[in-house]
Amino acid sequence: MIRLKKAASAAIAAVMLTLCCSCTQNLDSYEHNSNTKLSFSWWGKDVRHRYTTEAIEIFESENEGISVYPRYAEWAGYKSRMDTKILSGDEADVMQMNFGWLYEYTGNGFEFYDLEKLSDIINLDSFDESVLDYGKIDGKLIGIPISMNAQTVYLNKTLLDSYGIAEPKSWEDYFAAAGVLGKDGLYMLRLSKSSAWHFCIAYAEQETGKRFLDGEGNIGFEPQDIKVMFDFYKDMLDKGVTRLPDDRDRKDLEDGKAAGTVMWISDAEYYVAPCRDKGNEILVADYPEKSGAEVYGWYAKPTSFYCISKNTKYPEAAARLVEFLLSSREMSKLRGLENGVPASKSALEVLEANDMIDGIQQDADNMRKKHTPSVKLLSPYTETAAFMEKFDELINEIVSGDKDTAAAAQELYELVNETLVEA
Repeated sequence: MIRLKKAASAAIAAVMLTLCCSCTQNLDSYEHNSNTKLSFSWWGKDVRHRYTTEAIEIFESENEGISVYPRYAEWAGYKSRMDTKILSGDEADVMQMNFGWLYEYTGNGFEFYDLEKLSDIINLDSFDESVLDYGKIDGKLIGIPISMNAQTVYLNKTLLDSYGIAEPKSWEDYFAAAGVLGKDGLYMLRLSKSSAWHFCIAYAEQETGKRFLDGEGNIGFEPQDIKVMFDFYKDMLDKGVTRLPDDRDRKDLEDGKAAGTVMWISDAEYYVAPCRDKGNEILVADYPEKSGAEVYGWYAKPTSFYCISKNTKYPEAAARLVEFLLSSREMSKLRGLENGVPASKSALEVLEANDMIDGIQQDADNMRKKHTPSVKLLSPYTETAAFMEKFDELINEIVSGDKDTAAAAQELYELVNETLVEA
């Protein structure tokens, strides 16, 4: 187990441990409560809020006596609010939870409900065991994945065809394509801070034959390996493969200013569909690969989980809500592929029966499956916000000439080394 080494960790852990000592209500007691009030928290954009609140109304109509109080917000700032809620003991009964947060909160003493104790309500047989394993810590099933995710390359094939550019396969192909597009002021890829981080890790892992972090969160890179990441990023910027995240616009792909983008499967429909809807053919490209690389460098993770707080007064009612959210016909039809291709076999059957399995996200998920088992499970610590923010800060200093790539690599290495402590 790895825990985050921060000044406040001890204090947070002490408070969380105190919160988790409170007793939970016996499962049987729910049956006698005619006014069960559950809170449910999630993040997302307006479309997710709309269908989720509609689903809650259906759930309440089918479960007399249970009222669900929604707590939802945009992604920005959601984690800090979640920290505050958990620290104060005011967390929701049912929570949408990001992959790395399971480890962070558990490592700081917070407890989630063991969902296997609720398997008479939650149909765990609807999930492959390998999928459920993602939600297990210390042998307890504390979260069930909604769907699987992977950073994936999406290209405007119509635009590339107009320039006679074939689907890129290698890293060099992206630079060659950028050389052609750049003559008309276009660039090859739109990268966010997150996708730039993962893109550069994939390149450096293939180039060095090492993993940035292993499955347990142990660092495998030395400063010279992180320098490979910065050198590659700077090369992409210098040669017009991409631009700095702060210089790009969300609509660059849609407006034809970029030929492609890299993002999670779960975000593809929102960001890529507008380009397709303008009559462009979207290609889910193969993962860039260096010939003969010993490490593949591409990873998958659950999009997010549904979890239940150990402190809930109504675990059985919470379990009913989780089962409804994951596998019910109503929720499956409302959600569709908005949150990725569902991990629940029951939900998948609903979508297949209603001809709702197609499109960009399905193609992207098929690409992930095509490369299994080469695509490994992402370490939850890879997405530590401080790492990605520092990476973005340092590349800006490199571009401005205030720092060279060797100094930047040393600084990022020290941050990672100081933050990750092997227990």
